[in-house]
Amino acid sequence: MDLLRRHGDHGHGHEEEEHGHGHGHQSEDSVRQHFLACLYWYVLAMVLIIGSVSRLISIFIAKQRIKRRDAGASSDTSISTVEKLVDAPKALVSRVFQLPVRSATLPIRKTIVVVAYTAFVAGLVTYKSIHHDANFHERIAFRAAWITATQTSLPFLLAVRVNPIGLLLGTSYERLNWFHRWASRVFFASATIHGGFFAWEWLAASFFWTEIKTVKMVLPGIGAWFILAWTVVSTLPFFRRMKYELFVVQHIISVVLLLVFLVLHVPDHHLFSIWCAVGVFAYDVVTRSANPIWRNLRLRVSVNPSLRYAYDASIQAVDAELTTMTIRKVGFKWKPGQHVLLWSPTFRWETPHPFTIVNIPDSEGKSQDVQLTIKTKTGLTRDLNDWARRTGLRGDNGSMRVMLTGPFGAVPNWKQYENVVLIAASTGGSFTTPVLEDLLSAQSPGCVRKINALFIVRRKAHAEPYLQRISRVLSRAKEMGISVNVQVAVTKGGGTVSDAVLRDDDANASRERLIEEPTRGPSVELERFSIDSGASSESGREEQLLKEEMDMDFDGAHASAIERTEGRPEIATFIRTAVGSVPGNVAVAVCGGDAIEKVVKMSVALMKRERARDGGVGDIYLHVERSDI
Repeated sequence: MDLLRRHGDHGHGHEEEEHGHGHGHQSEDSVRQHFLACLYWYVLAMVLIIGSVSRLISIFIAKQRIKRRDAGASSDTSISTVEKLVDAPKALVSRVFQLPVRSATLPIRKTIVVVAYTAFVAGLVTYKSIHHDANFHERIAFRAAWITATQTSLPFLLAVRVNPIGLLLGTSYERLNWFHRWASRVFFASATIHGGFFAWEWLAASFFWTEIKTVKMVLPGIGAWFILAWTVVSTLPFFRRMKYELFVVQHIISVVLLLVFLVLHVPDHHLFSIWCAVGVFAYDVVTRSANPIWRNLRLRVSVNPSLRYAYDASIQAVDAELTTMTIRKVGFKWKPGQHVLLWSPTFRWETPHPFTIVNIPDSEGKSQDVQLTIKTKTGLTRDLNDWARRTGLRGDNGSMRVMLTGPFGAVPNWKQYENVVLIAASTGGSFTTPVLEDLLSAQSPGCVRKINALFIVRRKAHAEPYLQRISRVLSRAKEMGISVNVQVAVTKGGGTVSDAVLRDDDANASRERLIEEPTRGPSVELERFSIDSGASSESGREEQLLKEEMDMDFDGAHASAIERTEGRPEIATFIRTAVGSVPGNVAVAVCGGDAIEKVVKMSVALMKRERARDGGVGDIYLHVERSDI
């Protein structure tokens, strides 16, 4: 039999390696397979280069915008040649491929990336390998083996916390996690093709058990496939969120076993790809360990030298749903909107949790304090809330030791936009508050002339940690020439909104989801007060003031106000009012969960289409902040 003749020798000698596989098969396209394996990384490198260049151009454009604005140029004239060259193809594409507004809620960009990557890998596997002859199954199996081994490093690179890909693209590790999971699924699919076509051939020739007994690399390969299958299943959202701590432990064990089995399975001539993956995994372990050690170990050199670990933190329970934490003298700086991973020896069995930092670094103080607002769910967040309430009943200050890792996260340069709109639900205010505070605390506002912020909370007390910080800097708005309006919508109370409006479904307890209900309660204004003493509280005056804020030029009057409402706000109306018809670049940022994201995406897509149709000047940029860990 031809199959028996081809598999007559099962060693791992040099002669077999020259043929392209440890099964002794003399591959007809071994040179082509090597070329395709290299092509895989050449294409990925080219994509990264294009992404990096695009990021550098965006940084350059942002700096030029701010520089021209500081020099006194208006928003509708301060458009550089580089901006025009970049915006022209974008406008052309948007006109040619004009999608329905409802498509804004769909993950179109992610879908395009996943489909393109999957098609690329499928093309590498099938290129000049589909010939229906006696070697058809074996040829596909060998090609899939090459391409699968070549892919091994990519899922590991995408999972690295100190991420070189994120550094090149200007993003952070948690925003690459979705592609890490999809790259792993494509990796599993190509591994299934590799093993499936071999198994089909062996079973058809009644050679399956003979192959397993005589070729040592087969059993480790089968073991690697089962581990891959388990990894793909266990990373589905349902299983990942069932018990996150257990997921993390089993995922690490699975990855280690996978690498061991791959080293035993892959022939010597292709082990380089596997050792690269092992190197990336080792790099991740070292960097993940080095950051918390560097952050949390402090050596005090004095008459009595001492070594301290962790930080002192005080926690207070606002109520059973919200906890605030202040971590003293962390000794590092961060950017507004970044997050840290927190772990406490008091609750040693809990894994580190990500929380967005509410405050901005103190530019004058030598030691920094980190403030967090934590939504109570399960696990660590529930433990912290229970601890804070117990210590509060005893009259203690709720102090404990905590360890931090980070900061992590990449955020835009908000100063390049004339109009900034910030929308947050529940503890999503942890993201928007430092952005607003930083814009009003900076020495120069850059291009920013108008800021509108919306906070949606269940209870009034839940907004206090944010309003306390915002109130400190609102007085600077007028002297900086910025119109600021802050609206707080309290959804619990008045009987118009269900108690279940806000709920956290994310692993990150500092970024919540807003669950929309079919019925919509009225928005009733409770109070509105102006920081400027000349503002009137009469309803007619308020309506006129709101109209003036909508229609005024950015360089006109500057009103800084906080508005409190009861009931669910009309988010689409808020965005439309905040954006208005004034020319200039607009940034809309949202942090609050699926339902509120859909409303914001629909509103922004509709306004972008209207602005393009009417020939408006400036673009509308949408930033969605959420945890994808």
